[in-house]
Amino acid sequence: MKKFTKLNDFMKYGGFIEIPENQNMTLNELMLTCQVSSKSEEGIRLDFEFQQCDLTLIYKKNHYYGSLLDFKRFTRIHDRDKILKGSEINFYRNFQDYAKERKLDISTSTQTKNSVRVVLCNGLRLTFHYSKIHDDFLIWEITNRFGNKRLINLVTSQTSVLTMESMNFSLIQYLKYSGFFNLPGNETISFNDLLMKCCLNESHSGISGTILGFRFKNWLLEIFYDDHKELIGENVKFLGYHNYRSKDEIIQAAEIHFWENFKDYSEQNGLQIIETCTSEDTLIAFLHTGSNLHFDYKEEYGDYLVSVIEGDGTRFREAYRRIYHD
Repeated sequence: MKKFTKLNDFMKYGGFIEIPENQNMTLNELMLTCQVSSKSEEGIRLDFEFQQCDLTLIYKKNHYYGSLLDFKRFTRIHDRDKILKGSEINFYRNFQDYAKERKLDISTSTQTKNSVRVVLCNGLRLTFHYSKIHDDFLIWEITNRFGNKRLINLVTSQTSVLTMESMNFSLIQYLKYSGFFNLPGNETISFNDLLMKCCLNESHSGISGTILGFRFKNWLLEIFYDDHKELIGENVKFLGYHNYRSKDEIIQAAEIHFWENFKDYSEQNGLQIIETCTSEDTLIAFLHTGSNLHFDYKEEYGDYLVSVIEGDGTRFREAYRRIYHD
């Protein structure tokens, strides 16, 4: 991870997009470079990882709303000198000198035994939390505009739910055509087009490449790309297990659900189950179209419940045969 080099400019201009050289950056550009983005009915959140902090940008109706710097990772560093070297803003006792040197006027400053909250005249709000390890108030976060962070919490907690029609997608077509990109009309859809439609975009340090997520009522379509934005694969995950209280509710809510019912579903829709791999906890069904369906055994229902569907799954089958017994 790179070091965040725009801290002084962030403080001077009162935010990230407020920095003159950043004002022409488009939402698409930022979504391409961020490590995580998530979309809700309230807006879009973009997260960028840096060595000393995380930067979050919030957009409402595709327009910039505000930014936040999160320094919480400093709480895991016991060496005071390492923190001092890592960021020019570190402990509260040093911040007043920092503000004077850069002519940052402090509007208000409120201190309790656990925190210090500072508001600058340019609207930035700084929070320092008391660190017992360092016996000092350590920088926690810096925000602009959304001082109470209500919106950022809403954006994080309420992921958008898409309609399948909006993505030219249906489960039966996904199984018949062996994947999303084989569906009529989706053959040439680009990474950029999908990026702007997705509910979740991940390319952080915990994974390789990029994952684009599209959430529907009971399903999550995930599309995987490598570091060069070349397509790796895709799958559809069932989200309904935790949303419903009984087997009947799941059957009423989901088009594909339990293994016993799926055998009838496949016959009714012209799908042939050509092979199964099973274990005590897992059942994988291979279709003649090349799609695979994974079912996990649920003791409370006495049946296997669908968990993942792979549209183009033929390349995985030999590995499944080795792992599971028919």
